Amino acid sequence: MKKKNNKIKYHKFKNLFSNQKGVALLSVLIFIFLMLTFVIALMAMTGNDIKLSSMQRDSTKALYQADGGIEKAIWYLNSSEDNPDGLNFYGHLPGGTATEFYDVDISEIDPGPPEIKTLTSTGTIEGGGKYNQNRVVEVKLKKGITPVPGLTYDKAIFTDDDMQFNGGISISGNIHSNGDLYVSSTGVFNLDGEATATGTNDYGDGDVPPEEFPHIDWPYFQDLAQREVDGGFYYDADPAIPGDTTVIFNDPKYLTGIHYIDGNVIIKTDLILENATIVANGTIQILGNGSITLVNDLIVHPLSLIAKGNITNGGSIHGEGIIQTEGSFTNNGVVDINEGAIYADTGVFNGGGGVAFNVAYATDLISITVPGTGIPIWQKISWREVY
Repeated sequence: MKKKNNKIKYHKFKNLFSNQKGVALLSVLIFIFLMLTFVIALMAMTGNDIKLSSMQRDSTKALYQADGGIEKAIWYLNSSEDNPDGLNFYGHLPGGTATEFYDVDISEIDPGPPEIKTLTSTGTIEGGGKYNQNRVVEVKLKKGITPVPGLTYDKAIFTDDDMQFNGGISISGNIHSNGDLYVSSTGVFNLDGEATATGTNDYGDGDVPPEEFPHIDWPYFQDLAQREVDGGFYYDADPAIPGDTTVIFNDPKYLTGIHYIDGNVIIKTDLILENATIVANGTIQILGNGSITLVNDLIVHPLSLIAKGNITNGGSIHGEGIIQTEGSFTNNGVVDINEGAIYADTGVFNGGGGVAFNVAYATDLISITVPGTGIPIWQKISWREVY
C-alpha cells in the first residue's frame, strides 16, 4: 500500500514537473515573440525615421534649388552677356543637374508704376524612388537704379537712340548716339569734337559699340524734394482737380534745391535755377516766353532739367548744367549751354534762323559720378514660398 502511494506521488510530481517545463517554454516563446515584435517595430520606426529624414533633407535641398534659381534669374536679367533681351527678358530659365534642378518662370513686365517682374522658381530633387521633392518660391522684383563707379557724363550730347541735327549747330565736345546720327545738308554743322554712333553716322564713325547711358533714380530725387533739402519742394497733383498732373510756372521764380513735379511742367516765365534741378516724372515744355537761366556749380549740383517724358524747348535755356530726358529732346527755340551736356533717349536739335543751338561740354563732368544716377537693374522686394 505504501509503495502504491509512493508511485502515485512520483507520477504526480513528474506531471507537475512536466507542466512547469511547458509553462517555462511557453513563457520563453512569448518573450521571444514580444522581443521580435519590438525589434520589428523598432526597425520599422527607424526605417520611417530614415525615410522622413531623407525626405526632409531632399525637401530642404529642393528649397535651396528654388532659391538658387531665383538668384540665377536675377543675375541673368541684370548682368548676363548671353541675354540679348537684358532687363526685358521673359520666359523659362532652367538649370541644375539631372536629379537636382530648378525651373524659373520669368514674367513679362507689369508696367506699374513701379515696374514689376514676378519670378516663380520650382526646385526639384529626384530621389530615385517613389517620392520626389518639390518646393516653389515666388519673388517680386522692382526696377531700380544702382550707382556704377566710373559711369559719368562724358559727352556733350548723348542719345540712347537716334539723334538728328538740322540747321546751324555749334557743339564743343564729343557726341554719341546708341542709334543713328543724322546731319541735314542745310545749315552749318560746327563740331569741335568727335561724332560716333552705334548705327549709321552722317558725320563720323558708325557701327561702334553702344555705350552705357546713365539713368535717373527717381525716388532719390523725390525724397530730396519731399524733405525740402536746400530749398527744394515737392509738387503733387491737385486733388481738388480730377486728372490734374501739370504744374505751370506763370510767375518769375528763383529756385534752389530739388523741385520734383509729380506730373508735367509748363514754363511760361523767367526761371533762375541756382544749384537747382527741376525734376518732372512727366514732360517739360518751355513755351515762347519761357526762359530758364541755369546757374549750377557743376561739381556739387550738375543736373538742371530732368524729365521722364519729352522735353520740348520753344523758349530759351542758357547757362551751366546737364539737361536729361528719358524721352525725346526737341529744340525749337534757343539753347545756349556754356558748360554742360544734353542727354536724351532721342534728340531733334534744330538751329538756324530764329532758332539757336549751342552747347559747350563741361570737362569737369568727365570725372564726376553724379549722385542719383546709375544703371537700371531688377531689385528683389518680396519673397514667399508657394504651397
